[in-house]
Amino acid sequence: MKIRVNSVDYAPPELDEQTPFEAELLKRISGKDRDDYWIAALAKPLRWVSEGGERAVTHIVVAARWQGTEIGRGMKGLPVGIAYVTDGSLLADSALDFKKCSYVAIGTADES
Repeated sequence: MKIRVNSVDYAPPELDEQTPFEAELLKRISGKDRDDYWIAALAKPLRWVSEGGERAVTHIVVAARWQGTEIGRGMKGLPVGIAYVTDGSLLADSALDFKKCSYVAIGTADES
């Protein structure tokens, strides 16, 4: 399934400038606090300015922001948390390691 992030809030300025963006959900993954995180591959890399440098981000982690809501077919305007994958080994992991990603924003997403 593909998603489109249409807007972001509490985001770095460079992410706001690159919104909207699309991503394909690759796999659902559990974290220590919940079991409904998703790793997604971005349709095109996002530019991230971090610690004085610039990086290209190719994958994100997303999760529904509110309990009782979920990422799924037909979603429209769903509030989501967005984190950049900072360590590519996370893609092969069976559980979400928060040390391998960096939370960046709240967004709203639709199925695309």
